[in-house]
Amino acid sequence: MNVPARLRPYLRPHRRRFAWAVAAMCAVAAFNGGAVLLLKPIVDRIFIGRDLHMLWLAVAAVPLLMAGKTAVSYLQNYLMSWIGQSVTQSIREDLFRHLLATPLDPSKNGRSAEILSRVTNDLSIVQTELVSVPLYLIRDSMTLVFLSASLFYLDWRLALLALAGTPATAVAFVILSRKMRRYSLQSQAVMERLTDRFEASLSGASTLDEFQEENAVFFALTMRYLRATALAAPLMELCGSLAVAALLYIGGREVIAGQMTPGAFFAFLGAFLSAYAPVKNLARTNSDLQRALASGERIFELLDRRPAEAPCRP
Repeated sequence: MNVPARLRPYLRPHRRRFAWAVAAMCAVAAFNGGAVLLLKPIVDRIFIGRDLHMLWLAVAAVPLLMAGKTAVSYLQNYLMSWIGQSVTQSIREDLFRHLLATPLDPSKNGRSAEILSRVTNDLSIVQTELVSVPLYLIRDSMTLVFLSASLFYLDWRLALLALAGTPATAVAFVILSRKMRRYSLQSQAVMERLTDRFEASLSGASTLDEFQEENAVFFALTMRYLRATALAAPLMELCGSLAVAALLYIGGREVIAGQMTPGAFFAFLGAFLSAYAPVKNLARTNSDLQRALASGERIFELLDRRPAEAPCRP
């Protein structure tokens, strides 16, 4: 199921707000990516050149930059929260109308726990990720673009070296993301059955052995998902540490040989290290996105049910 395509009609009325939010995200990314370039004149002209005029300029620039970043950060957060709340409100109303209008098949066993799980748990996951996923995905991707541009501006040879490991890391993340989505979808289906067992236990229709069996399956699937999630950050840190070691060696030789100023090197290293936070956010966002897509599939599957497929009310 193409969940983003199914969400598009709900998002379409908010295109203008989303455009403003994207503009604010790009502004935040520009602040994040451009701020590291200040390190070059600060080190070269203030700490090495002892330029007092540059010192006063830096003292004035830092709070002004932070004030601008604070303003656009507030704007992006508020607009995305508004869109997320509005979209989930519309989906919730459509679910309620669908459940009221759909004749339920009395020949099927009651699965009210399944419906409750999708209307509450799955919709809550989608609501959260509607806010955070676009926010991190767009803002941090653009931050990486600005930081990469800063790297090439400072030294294109070191920039190529710093980005050399990106393709291999990207392939690893694609493999992990597929696993996370599959395990998330399976674990949510098992959670439905666990909720069913709880409900059936009230009438004595479920035994402890049945519940323990479902609970063990849920535990196994959840741990598979968490293993894939937990591997993302250490993998990124390992790749980053290898790149930093290479940059220290090659950049240090460039500074010693007089082919690169200390300010340029520290600005380059600062830009490279600043990329760690957005890359980490994107890795985490990827796992959240897979979970949200799995929840979205379950919500729209419920909306697509025909009357004969709909579970009956208890």
